[in-house]
Amino acid sequence: MPQKIAVTGASGHIGNVVCRELIKRGHEVRAQYHSDARALEGLSLELFQGTVLNKDDLAILLEGCDFVIHCAAIISINGDKSGIVFKTNTEGPANVLSVAIEKGLKKMVHVSSVHAVEDLPHHTPYDELRPYKKQGAFAYDFSKATGEQLVLNNSKNKDIEVVVVRPSCVVGPYDFKPSKMGGALYDFSRQKLPIVPHGGYDIVDVREVANSACNAIANGKNGEVYLLAGRYHSFKELVKIIHNIQGVSRPILVTPVWVLYLALPFAWLYSQIMGNDAVVTMESITAIRDGHPQMNHAKAKVELGHSPRPISETLSDLFEWIKFQRK
Repeated sequence: MPQKIAVTGASGHIGNVVCRELIKRGHEVRAQYHSDARALEGLSLELFQGTVLNKDDLAILLEGCDFVIHCAAIISINGDKSGIVFKTNTEGPANVLSVAIEKGLKKMVHVSSVHAVEDLPHHTPYDELRPYKKQGAFAYDFSKATGEQLVLNNSKNKDIEVVVVRPSCVVGPYDFKPSKMGGALYDFSRQKLPIVPHGGYDIVDVREVANSACNAIANGKNGEVYLLAGRYHSFKELVKIIHNIQGVSRPILVTPVWVLYLALPFAWLYSQIMGNDAVVTMESITAIRDGHPQMNHAKAKVELGHSPRPISETLSDLFEWIKFQRK
């Protein structure tokens, strides 16, 4: 049965794919974007420019809706000097929940992140019961941990149900900005002698994340968290897969993690000269160094139908999409 569903952060990577999935299922979609709606062009939905930090904007967005999928967030691997990361990732979900209750919505699906919980130690199971990161963790990580706990603490509210989905590193087509990982993988695909760091991460296709988030509307249980992981891959493995897709055989140079630490000041200086955010930071190095190799998404598989596709399919589709966009 078609429902009216609001999506915050709809122009982001996860958000725009969630919108596409909801439309495919026949739902009426109300999409909030902050400034750039390019990712939503041509889609059959209602557009609302606004911010999750403004309750008036949210009241307009959520009017008459049955459900909301909250995707809006600021991802940062460069700290939070201005405080906007913590503000957006904590006050944002709190505002969405508050207005959703006021407007009589039935359920809120909150898109969190595996960065909200501890990566280490590797010898213990990595599932939904992983402990939260605490104050003193990297700014983005602590903000996602705090935001997730804020909404879960309200899951016993009799007026609305709350479900949390917690994706790992998201990659795939419709990556308009692009994401840091999507951009890095595309850069690797163009290098004749790829130089990759030692380490890796659990990667999941954005379409699986969107599908599972949408399934959480009907099947997600109130107050529950669902880990939307994929599979762990080292960067060397990823580049080998990229080479297989391209039908080439090239040497791959793997650098130890300590080389990345040496590169930190140069990466910072380069970012200052170019006027953009550094890619090699303490946050990004720690993520690839400590990424857990065995994230367990069994709960999401059973209850949400979460079924990650092979990374080769994800990367092939991503590269084809990028080529099409650049024509």
